[in-house]
Amino acid sequence: MEYLKKRMKFLLIIIFSVAVIFFVQYELHFDNNLDLKKVGLIMTILQAAAGGYGIYGVVQFFRVK
Repeated sequence: MEYLKKRMKFLLIIIFSVAVIFFVQYELHFDNNLDLKKVGLIMTILQAAAGGYGIYGVVQFFRVK
């Protein structure tokens, strides 16, 4: 239990990052009202940032002592 207690913050970071990535993919794929010229760049930046934050969470998850 102590193992998970120390890593709970990083589990939440990973879950949040994956949720943001899935949400962006869902919106880009299924919402026909989006103008990809205006929103596409912002969605791509958001997806890249969430991916980087998720990688940070994974690295820190295994690094905590």
